[in-house]
Amino acid sequence: MKRSILTASLLAASLLVSQNASAKTLQIHDIQAATHQSSYIGQKVEQVEGVVTFTYKLKGAYYFHMQTPDKKADHDDKTSEAITVYTGKNSYDVKVGDLVSVTGKVDEYYIEGYSDKQKTDLPVTQINARDDQGGAVVIQQENVALPKAINITKKTLPKVIDNDQFTKFDPKEDAIDYWESLESMRVSVKNVRATGPQEYGDVITVLQSTKADTKNGGVLFGENDPNAERVQFKLFGDQATKYDVNTGDLFNGAITGVVGYGYANYKIFTSVDDMKQAYEKGQATPETTSLKQKSNRVTVGSFNLENFSNNPSETSDAKAMKLATSIAKSLNSPDIVGVTEVQDNNGSKAGDSRANESYERLIKAIEQAGGPAYQYVNIDPENNGDGGAPNANIRVGFLYNPARVSLQAGQAGDATTAVQYDKKKGLNVNPGRIDPTNKAFENSRKPLAAAFTFQGKELIAIVNHWNSKSGDTPLFGQVQPVNLASEVQRQQIANVVGGFVQDVLKKNPKANIVSVGDYNDFQFSKPLQTFERSGMKNLIQKVPKKERYTYVYQGNSQVLDHILVSKRLASSAKIDVVHVNADFTEQSGRASDHDPVLAQLKLK
Repeated sequence: MKRSILTASLLAASLLVSQNASAKTLQIHDIQAATHQSSYIGQKVEQVEGVVTFTYKLKGAYYFHMQTPDKKADHDDKTSEAITVYTGKNSYDVKVGDLVSVTGKVDEYYIEGYSDKQKTDLPVTQINARDDQGGAVVIQQENVALPKAINITKKTLPKVIDNDQFTKFDPKEDAIDYWESLESMRVSVKNVRATGPQEYGDVITVLQSTKADTKNGGVLFGENDPNAERVQFKLFGDQATKYDVNTGDLFNGAITGVVGYGYANYKIFTSVDDMKQAYEKGQATPETTSLKQKSNRVTVGSFNLENFSNNPSETSDAKAMKLATSIAKSLNSPDIVGVTEVQDNNGSKAGDSRANESYERLIKAIEQAGGPAYQYVNIDPENNGDGGAPNANIRVGFLYNPARVSLQAGQAGDATTAVQYDKKKGLNVNPGRIDPTNKAFENSRKPLAAAFTFQGKELIAIVNHWNSKSGDTPLFGQVQPVNLASEVQRQQIANVVGGFVQDVLKKNPKANIVSVGDYNDFQFSKPLQTFERSGMKNLIQKVPKKERYTYVYQGNSQVLDHILVSKRLASSAKIDVVHVNADFTEQSGRASDHDPVLAQLKLK
C-alpha cells in the first residue's frame, strides 16, 4: 500500500516527542526528533543555539545551517543535531564558526524542487528567522570550533531506500531515514567515485570500494536495486555547473559538507573548490562501434538527438557537428538511423511543425563529418500534438543511406492516417504513423513505420519515442513505494505498437521487422515485456552487462533506448551500445543525453 509521510498516523507519532523543553533549554535535536516531521511545526522557538557550519544563497534568499555544539548533543543517532535557518533577504552577516542564537517559527519547507515538489518531495525542517516576521539571529561568539563531522562509511550506508512505508523510523535499515537523521548536519565521506557526469552542479557518487557495474565505473539500475548507497553532492561556487566530472572520475580523501535536500534527493552541500582538490580523472573515453559494415548485412541505429532543430540559437553548430560525427564516425555510418527528438525548423519558437530544414542541417553536417549523403523519412505532426517543449514539435524519423538501402515506393502518410500492412501490397502508406489518433498517444510521439529494401529483401522499420517518466514519484520522495504513474500510458502504447507487429506477422510470418527508439523504460519493465510478446526480441539482452545502459539518471546507469527485432532475425543479429554521451559532460564531448545503439542484421 502506498503511503505518504504526510499522514495523520505519522504526525501523531511525531507528537510523542517531548514539547516540555523551555525556550531557554530547547535544543535542535528536540525540534528535529527521530522523525521526518517536526512536532514543532508552526510554533515559534526562541534563542535556539547552534554553531554556523554552512552558508548559502538560493534565488535571492539567505540560508545557513547551524549545529548543536558537541558537548550539548544528545548522542542519539536517530536525531539530527543540526537545522536549516532561513533569513530571507537579511544575511545577518553570519559566518561559518559563529555561535548564534536563533528565534523564529519552525516549518517544514520545500526549498528546491520542481513545480509538483509539495506532492512528491520531502520537506526540510527549518527555522524561519526573517526579521520582518518576528525572527532574529544573534551572534554570541565568533570562531567557535565546528562540531565534529559524522563519518559516512560503507558500514553506515543502508542498502535499501525504504521498506516500511514510513511506519518505522529506522536509519540503520532505510536510507531515506538515515539521511533524515543527518539532516543539515556536518558529514564527511572518504574516497568516492562518480557514477555519472556533473549536471546542474550535482555530482553523484558511490564509495570507491563499491564494485563498478559498468565499464566506465557506474552502477546499473536494477529491477529491485535502485542503488540506495549513492552519495550525492551539491556544489556551491562560481564554476559548479561547468565542472567537468565524468562517470568513473575519483575523489580521494575526505570531503566534508552539510546534508541538505532538493529536487527529490538528499545531498551533501559542499564547495566546488573542495571537490576539485580531491579530484582524479578516471579512465572513461568516448567509444567507436565495434560493428563493421558488411555487404550482406544491414546496420540500423537508434539515436535520441536531444531537441535538435535548425534554430542555431537553440541547437548550436558545435552540437550539430558532434551529433553528425557520432553518426558518421562513432556509429560507422549506419544504413538506417531511427532518430528521436527532432524539432521543427525554428525549434521552440511559435510557427508550423515542418522539420525539413532540421533534417537537412543534420544531413549536411554528417557529410561534412565524412559520412554519406543521407536522405530522411518524416511525417510532420499536428502543431503541438506530440508533446515535448511547447511549439517545438519533437517527432521521430529515419535517416537512410540510399547507396545501401532504398525506401520502397509508396504514398507518404500524414499526421492522422494510420499505416496498415498487406502481404502483397505492403504498407498502405510509406512512411506511415501507427494508429496516430489512438488515445494511447495523447500528448506523445506517434511511432513511424517505413518499408525499406536491402539487397532485394524487405525490412519494415519502426521508430518510437514513448511517453516520458514524468509523473512518477522519486526514489527519495514522500510516496513509498515509488508510484510509476507514467507506466500506464507506455503500457497502452506497447499494446498498440505490439498490435501492429502482430498484424504484420499474422499476415506474413516471415516479415523482417526492426523497432528502435527511446522507449523511456527498462528492459525488465511491463511495457517492454508486453511489446516483446507481440513477436519481437529485445537485442539489448545480448549486450554484455557492463555495457547495458544508454542513459544515466541521478547516478544510475539504465537502458531507455532499445532495438527489438522479429524473432527470426534475433539469433544472427549483433548489437552495440556506443557510449559517447551518457557518461560525459558537454565539455568532454557529449552531444546528447542518450547513447546511440547500433544493430547489424542479416535479413531472411
